[in-house]
Amino acid sequence: MAPDEEKEKERIMSLPQLQNFMKRDPEAYGPEFDQQWSHFDSQMEMFKLKPQKPSSSFGEQVMFLAHVAPSFPEKAKALPDLLIGALSDHFEVMHSSMRSTLVQALILLRNRDQFPCAKTLPVYFKLFRSQDKALRKSIFNHIVRDIAHMNQKTKNQKVNYELRDFFFAHLKETDTEVCRHACAVFITMYRQNVWSDTHVVNLMSSGLLHPDLKVAAALAHLFLGNKTKGLEGILDESDDEDEAENITEAVTGIVGAKKTGNRVRKLKRAKKAAKKAARKNGKKGSNVVSFVAIDLLNDPQTLAERLLQRLSKGGEPFLFRLLMLHLVARLIGRHQLQVLNLYPFLQKYLVPTQKEVTKVMAALVEASHPAVPPEEVRPVVLHIVRYFVTEAQSPEVIEIGLNTIREVCARSINILTEEELTDLCGFRKHKNKGVSMAVRSLINTYRELHPQLLHRSLRGREATVAVSRGEVQAPQFGEMQASEKIEGLELLAAKKGKHEKEVGDGMDLMSEKVLSPEDFKQLRKLRLQKSIEMQMGRKRPAEDISSSSGSSSESDAEEDERGLTGRLPDQVSADMLSATPKRARTKAERLARVKAGRTDFKEKIIERAKNRKGGRTNKENARNKPLLMTLRSKAVKEKKARTAKQKLASMRGHIKTLRKNAAHPKRRR
Repeated sequence: MAPDEEKEKERIMSLPQLQNFMKRDPEAYGPEFDQQWSHFDSQMEMFKLKPQKPSSSFGEQVMFLAHVAPSFPEKAKALPDLLIGALSDHFEVMHSSMRSTLVQALILLRNRDQFPCAKTLPVYFKLFRSQDKALRKSIFNHIVRDIAHMNQKTKNQKVNYELRDFFFAHLKETDTEVCRHACAVFITMYRQNVWSDTHVVNLMSSGLLHPDLKVAAALAHLFLGNKTKGLEGILDESDDEDEAENITEAVTGIVGAKKTGNRVRKLKRAKKAAKKAARKNGKKGSNVVSFVAIDLLNDPQTLAERLLQRLSKGGEPFLFRLLMLHLVARLIGRHQLQVLNLYPFLQKYLVPTQKEVTKVMAALVEASHPAVPPEEVRPVVLHIVRYFVTEAQSPEVIEIGLNTIREVCARSINILTEEELTDLCGFRKHKNKGVSMAVRSLINTYRELHPQLLHRSLRGREATVAVSRGEVQAPQFGEMQASEKIEGLELLAAKKGKHEKEVGDGMDLMSEKVLSPEDFKQLRKLRLQKSIEMQMGRKRPAEDISSSSGSSSESDAEEDERGLTGRLPDQVSADMLSATPKRARTKAERLARVKAGRTDFKEKIIERAKNRKGGRTNKENARNKPLLMTLRSKAVKEKKARTAKQKLASMRGHIKTLRKNAAHPKRRR
């Protein structure tokens, strides 16, 4: 080989080295970039001739230019258009490795802000039609992260509206993968609180009528405030997995990444404590449902009617229709809509043998509100009385029916007559405890809302006194009670007057003093106490109320106040209406529960020994030492040579130790 050729070969550097030098000093390596660009042009022309053939050298050249393009913005500005054109024209026949390489190059260029976000979205949504699942997932994750990063510091409303219109146009397409990914982008942006305004919510509401069931179901879960995300394969990362990853990262940052025996034990304890804290925090908000998306709808009446029209046609899976039925009921109850043909539609599903009948009853409860005429809801309630609350049914069925009647009557007005209520109250002496408790709960509800319908013996002392004084008026359909003051202010005035030896009414208190947050907190407790007194039929001691609610936070007090006058009704689930679970009656069942609660310490010791890092301990080695070696050890020889005085002192110490540890003897390990 000639010397000139050897020098030329030494001068030629690998692409990673050249990439490193170009990033450090772009001006000095301008000719080299031009040379690589001309090489890329020739390879691009060859690739267009046979796009189905994979080429590793072309892929390396594309990734090289994507890395160094930010250092040469003028010369490399045509690179994104060339890559987008190649993908758009040949993505159907292109090899999967080349397709993923070009997409990675575009993602790298976009992360370095070489072109606007909307430029690649059309080709990305074309790629959603491909059969490459990994590619679809990476593109979707990039789109979501890119939009979230754009809105992290400042929000460009013009760009956001363009992106929303683009996704909304693809949401209405018939191709399932395209519309599902557009829907998934909307859902992810809403759950991350990036797009959560009225415009986005109303755009998503149109997807509830989409013919694809997965799109409609995922949006229904979103509007209902469920934790279920839907769209399996796109939104399959659950909250539990994210939470587990967050716990692992946080604990590893505290304990350290290096694995030693001590650190592994610390890591296990820290993970256990973190999971316990996460469960504790999760339980506090587990029953709280967000109504924000439903409250932001512009035309809930039309949406509820169109959804009910879709349900009436049939032909769709029962669980999907049940989900949409729950959404329609939530819309009606939250906005107090008048969709009167829903109640006869629900009545045909209210049969004890119907599958998921408690969910249908929960939908009936949520669809009930004071603005519904009583003659529309009354036939459904009488149907429940006829088929559920009868002696011929099992106690569980009777309890479910009574719970549903109680919730419907608490939300609507004048549903039951005095005779019908008296018949239902007759079940309070039923031998099943769950049924009798459900009847007493119904009686407590009527003691507060309409005690005149109850027999005098069932009203309770407080409700009887309130009726005789005229403090409780019979509710009438269509009337609205306008209050001139804060409800329960006279209770706060009486309590303050009791402490200050002077009693004034609520209006005087409101005109003389500005109420503090502590006063409002006390006002909520007093209103709750008054409600409990009406339901229980007797006064509850003040110290009981203070002890049970004094340690609770303000949010807990607000939750306890749900259902009082002036508060919007909360969500109702099937579990709230279902019967109380049976306790284990037979001896075999009770023994099974006892054995399930026991801990096998031997198995725990064996498992701990298996999972322990390292070899045996010194104690285990000494225990397994040969007997002849032990007899000839130094300790045994000294023990044999002890004097009588030393033996006596050792015995006294041993007796003293036994007395001290008599309650907790040492266990052999």
